[in-house]
Amino acid sequence: MINAKRAMKPAEPDGSVKVSHALAVPLFIFGVALILRLVDIGRQPFWLDEIFTLQRVNMPFGALVRDSFSNHHMPSFFLLLSPLAGLGDPQFWLRVPSAVFGAACVMLVYLIAAQIAGRRAGLVAALILGLSPSALAFSQEARSYTMEMCLILIALYGLVQLALNARAASRPWSDRYARRADWAAVILGTSGALDVLGDGVPWLLTVNVIGLIIMHQSSNGKGFLKNLLLADALMLVLSAPFYALMEVYQDKKFIDSVTWIPPVDLSRLWYNFASVYLMRIADTVSFRLMDVSTPMPMILLIEGGLLLAAALGLWRLRKRPGLLAVIGLSFILLPAALLVISLWRSMMVPRYILWSAAPFAILAGIGLSSLLQRLPKHWQVAAFGAVAALLLFNLLPYYNVETKPRWDIAAKILASEVAPGDVVLLSDPWDETILRAYLPSEAQNIVLSDSKGDVTHAQLAQMQGKRVWVIIGHAGQTSTTKHQLPDNFAKIAPLGEPAKIEMAGRRIYINLFDPTSHGYASNCLPEQDFSEGDATALVLPAVPCS
Repeated sequence: MINAKRAMKPAEPDGSVKVSHALAVPLFIFGVALILRLVDIGRQPFWLDEIFTLQRVNMPFGALVRDSFSNHHMPSFFLLLSPLAGLGDPQFWLRVPSAVFGAACVMLVYLIAAQIAGRRAGLVAALILGLSPSALAFSQEARSYTMEMCLILIALYGLVQLALNARAASRPWSDRYARRADWAAVILGTSGALDVLGDGVPWLLTVNVIGLIIMHQSSNGKGFLKNLLLADALMLVLSAPFYALMEVYQDKKFIDSVTWIPPVDLSRLWYNFASVYLMRIADTVSFRLMDVSTPMPMILLIEGGLLLAAALGLWRLRKRPGLLAVIGLSFILLPAALLVISLWRSMMVPRYILWSAAPFAILAGIGLSSLLQRLPKHWQVAAFGAVAALLLFNLLPYYNVETKPRWDIAAKILASEVAPGDVVLLSDPWDETILRAYLPSEAQNIVLSDSKGDVTHAQLAQMQGKRVWVIIGHAGQTSTTKHQLPDNFAKIAPLGEPAKIEMAGRRIYINLFDPTSHGYASNCLPEQDFSEGDATALVLPAVPCS
């Protein structure tokens, strides 16, 4: 009888069932985030930095490595992309790894926030980063920023575990109770980030500042300090040789290669802060926030809500100084350091502060979840759904706006209309690089055969009866103190009135000056005010109706 009762007793769930249940939520979050990042991933054309990626991944191994180091990049990301170069459309395949790493970042944010403040905080934090237009944009770019961010978040997860278990983290690594896996996460995540981008150097500083604070919270500070110094030594061993090679192969010092970054002023600070942290949709090239259909009251609600939530998250961690240091300093040290450096040499652009968006999302997730927790239980799910709907509604315009110049369209226009003997004048010295990537091989010699001249050369060509094409548009990021749109049109004024003006997208102007033509073949366009315009002001040049 007893044996029969035992036989009827349900079996205890085994460890594999528990593990699969624990993985279900983070894997679901990863899957949803990945879908969002794969939507239309190949629609936008490459901009200049991605063209450099395309060129580099098609190089032989040795040339790829040397070219990476000479341009202050680690070769690791480009070596990862190299096998994908021959799979098909590069605008899709070369961006897929960034989408995968970007989705992994959202999952890691969930795991970190859930470890600190529970599953609800994790879900909200994942929602914030997962629906961030800036985080999504970098996840759809063939560059290494989301890979670096993912590795830093692995290290951040390890730091959180060390802060939660400071006593065990101070034990020698040979001790069975030591937090070896957490130290390994910090070491491998940090050294991995350093081996992907030099942008990871501030994270190494952040790790040490946080480590010193955790050391003071530990009952065995000397033990923790010993482990921290050993971790530093291992991280340097794993990354310093690559920086030595960069020093050997670089064409010029890194600080002398960032002169294109605009000087820091209030508008630039707002552009960086609003795009990276406050869910505003930013233009990839222009250093401007984009005008979208989202109503301004809704934008202000999101911005104010995120700031309030992050502040509340900091307040909730006030009694847990170790965790407050880990998350708070992970967020604030990077932008603060770059702001100080920018007083000497401007270094503030969204991609350089991107990884600090993750700890900001964690803080906001902790704060917002505490507010949701105060609601009646039957309202909590509805409130969470309302937050998700609000952030999704704010994100959706990203998929429709032109965040990158349409050089693919410009190349099609020029390939079909430029004739042998025509002169092409380019407003940006990098325009030729990106045009070569999009022009059919048979059209390159025709379109770019005479494209090195200036306005004087174009005037001489006109006198010889040749047609002149002037392309005004930027291939990559540039300081708005250079190549301003009104200045570009003023420079070509000696050529007279264009016979035709065509638009490639909303910001590339293709002007035809034809000595045999009288009048305009372009659409009739209204007069425009260029008083505040530059190469990023999406306005059309004045073309009289005649």
